[in-house]
Amino acid sequence: MRVKRQKNFRRSLRFYRLAHEIQAPYKVVVDGTFLTQSLQNKIHVREQLPKVVCNDRVTPMVTNCVLAELRALGDRGRGAAFIAKGYYRVKCGHHTEIGAAACIKEQIGTTNERKLMVATQDIDLVTDLRKIPGVPLIRLNMSVPYLEEPSTASKAEIRAAEKTKILPQSWELAKLPALQQKEALAAAQAEKPRKKKGPRGANPLSCLSSKKKAKVERAAAAAAAATPAASAAAAAAVAEKPKRTRSRRMGTVTRSEAEERSRSQGGLGSAAAGAAGEAARKTDVSSAARPARTTDAAKDDEEVGEAVQEQSKRSRRR
Repeated sequence: MRVKRQKNFRRSLRFYRLAHEIQAPYKVVVDGTFLTQSLQNKIHVREQLPKVVCNDRVTPMVTNCVLAELRALGDRGRGAAFIAKGYYRVKCGHHTEIGAAACIKEQIGTTNERKLMVATQDIDLVTDLRKIPGVPLIRLNMSVPYLEEPSTASKAEIRAAEKTKILPQSWELAKLPALQQKEALAAAQAEKPRKKKGPRGANPLSCLSSKKKAKVERAAAAAAAATPAASAAAAAAVAEKPKRTRSRRMGTVTRSEAEERSRSQGGLGSAAAGAAGEAARKTDVSSAARPARTTDAAKDDEEVGEAVQEQSKRSRRR
């Protein structure tokens, strides 16, 4: 239960800090009813108030009118008055004392500009302070001090402030007509049916004639335009020009020169052929004179080959 209570206190303090800028050190105005009941329940106010505000710094305060009211109670308020004398004294400015509730309401005002918190057990004062936005109230539940949740007036003020933030400012109202016109044009253009994309045509570059074909056509046209006599002379020049053959030894020579060289080298070729035949005959004679291998040597070779094969098979199995 204590953990849940502290969680609610933190939530309420966060609301007051963000919405109304009430933050530590907290200034708590304590009235006579709160001091009297805390004295009856044996509660040390200066020690218990920091626990209500999540262990932050707290300054308990009283006004001259609250102290005068406690003194006026006589013996019933003597202990509370003695405790109140040790708190920070707020100068209320009243030369003639008034009621404590009226004095506290005057210190709070209509907007709580001084960012005060109020600790009281006066029901009428609590009802009046709940109507003022941004006033945190600390109450006693038997012997447990607790922080009340934000009042309806405080929450309503925050909602109104958020709504005003959403609405356009005065300097923005002058630009609204132009923006509305622009949005209307955009909506009208969006409603227009869009043109559907049809099938694409052929690539214009693929339709062009090839450069080779054009070159051949130009050459044919030029040949057709030439005179028959010029064409005949060109053909005769081509026929008379000897065809040249390429050789590794002799370089580029004509056919007639190559034939003459082959005739001149014919005699040398026949002599070389005879020498080659004589060498072949000598090799045949030497091979015939070589003695043939015996059958026993052939058998030994076969046995060696079989042994080698068996050894290779055994190694594979392993």
